[in-house]
Amino acid sequence: MILVSLTAEIGASKHGSSVGVLRLKERLLEKHSEISEHMVLIRQKQCFLEDFFRFAKNFEDYYFFCKDNLIPSMRAVFKKGEFPIILSAEHSGAFGIVQALRAVHSNKKIGILYIDAHADMHTAYDSSSGNLHGMPLGMILNKTHTGQNALNSQEIEYWERLCVLDLPKGALEFNPKHLVYFGVRSTEASERKAIKDYQIPLFSVAEIKENTPSVVAQSLKHLESVDLVYLSLDIDVLDGKIFSSTGVRENNGLSPEELKELFNGLLRAFKERLAGVEITEYNPELWEGKNPDEEIIWGLLEDAVCVVGGKC
Repeated sequence: MILVSLTAEIGASKHGSSVGVLRLKERLLEKHSEISEHMVLIRQKQCFLEDFFRFAKNFEDYYFFCKDNLIPSMRAVFKKGEFPIILSAEHSGAFGIVQALRAVHSNKKIGILYIDAHADMHTAYDSSSGNLHGMPLGMILNKTHTGQNALNSQEIEYWERLCVLDLPKGALEFNPKHLVYFGVRSTEASERKAIKDYQIPLFSVAEIKENTPSVVAQSLKHLESVDLVYLSLDIDVLDGKIFSSTGVRENNGLSPEELKELFNGLLRAFKERLAGVEITEYNPELWEGKNPDEEIIWGLLEDAVCVVGGKC
C-alpha cells in the first residue's frame, strides 16, 4: 500500500482543494507512517504559453500534465504492483489515473466504481462550462463527438490525442457497462442520454438509502466479468446541506453514515480485485464551520487503510 498525493487543481472550478490533500496527507503520515516509505507526490505543472483550445479550460496545461507527469507517475505505481491510496484535489485526475491503469493492464477488463453527485461524462463537444473536472469519464469513454461546441480541426486532433494518451496499440476499449455510478443526481441531457444509450448502471441516493447491501451485491453482479476495479469517491456525493467543504455542492445527497456504509461495503466486496482507491474534492477552504467535515473524510480514509491493509 502506497500513498499518492495529487495536489494539481488544473481542472477545478474553485481552488483550495490542494490544501485538503496536504492536511489529510499529514494526518495519514502521522498515524500510518508505513504508507509513506515510497510515497508519490504529483504536483501541478502549469503555465503552458499556447492557448488555442476554446471548450476546455486550461486544456493545454492539462494535456501536458497528464502526458508528462500524472500518467507516467501512476503507470510506475501500477507497474510495481503497489496499491495506491490516492488523495486528489479534484476529479479531472481520475482520467490520468485510469489511463495509466489501462496502459499497464492493457489486456485486462477494467471496472470503475464512481461515487459522485455528478456524472462527469461531459466532453469538449458538449460541456457548457469547460470545466475539466466534469470530463474525466467523458475522456475515458470517448463516445461523445457532437454537441453545442463546434471544435475546429486542431481542437479535434488534440482532444483525440488526449483521450488515447499512453494506450498501447491493441489495448482493450473501456466498456461503458463496466462503469457503475453511485449517488449521481446532477446531470445534463447529453449525460443522461449516454447513461441510457450505453446502459450504464446508476444507483440513486434513494436506492442506497433504502438498501445499501443490495446495492453492493448488484454492483458485484454488474462487474463480475472485470479483472480490476478502480474505486473513486468524490465527497460531493454527501448532502450539500450537511457537508460544505467541497467545490460543487448538491443537496439531497447521502449522510456521512450512509456514505460510510456504502464505501465500506464496496471496499470489502471488491477487495481482491481493487487496483486503487481515490478520495477527491475535499476543500477545507470552503468549510462553513457547522459540521466536522474533516473528521468525516478522515473516517473514510481510515476505513480504506484498514480494509485494504487487511487490518479489519
